[in-house]
Amino acid sequence: MSLEVIEIVEDDRSQAMLLDRILRQASFRTNVAFDGPSGIQDVWRIKPSLVMADDNLPGMTGRELCTRLRQDPSTRNIPIIVLSGFSSEERRTEALDCGADDYIVKPYAAAELLARVRAILRRARPIPAQQEDLAEDLELAEILYVAVFRGKRMTLSAHEWQSLRRLASTVGMVVPREELSALLWGDDPLLHTGALDRCIEHLNYKLSEGSPAPACIKVLPGGFRLTAPAAE
Repeated sequence: MSLEVIEIVEDDRSQAMLLDRILRQASFRTNVAFDGPSGIQDVWRIKPSLVMADDNLPGMTGRELCTRLRQDPSTRNIPIIVLSGFSSEERRTEALDCGADDYIVKPYAAAELLARVRAILRRARPIPAQQEDLAEDLELAEILYVAVFRGKRMTLSAHEWQSLRRLASTVGMVVPREELSALLWGDDPLLHTGALDRCIEHLNYKLSEGSPAPACIKVLPGGFRLTAPAAE
């Protein structure tokens, strides 16, 4: 049995049991909630490796659940898959903008669903330990997703770490938005514009320690550029 726990939030009990069976047969551990507020409480308590939430939940929609989890520092980096009976681009984009990492339309094939689950979990896992000095005043420790900036340690999410590492490798040069998106999500055809912008926003906040100082990472029309200001 896998050590990875997946939180299922689904009000349709037959659908919840079907998803639970698919995941357990694939050697995942699961926990099931049947409404949004209960799902949020479970995530806060369990800190699962992944959340799979229906979009049409009582008490709180899947999109609202995404927003709540992304706003909480303790759950901000937990991957989320939204499941929905709606296939419209508008609904899909709205879910992704609310913080979902993937959006799967019902009915789904078990094999594809498991492939998407494994892909997201792979991207969320730490990569082999390594330390690099890629830019002046910046040191990255991959195994812990920790950056040391001017002697101050910052704990980063996997996506934040990967983004900062790429930006720091060519300080002062623009990294195209498409390149950074491909680095974080591979060839995934889904749009991740909102998620990428939130990632950069969180990085800037951590680099500046929440101060109103000018952002270290500049957001440009075609991409992003790390321009760490000179030390005082």
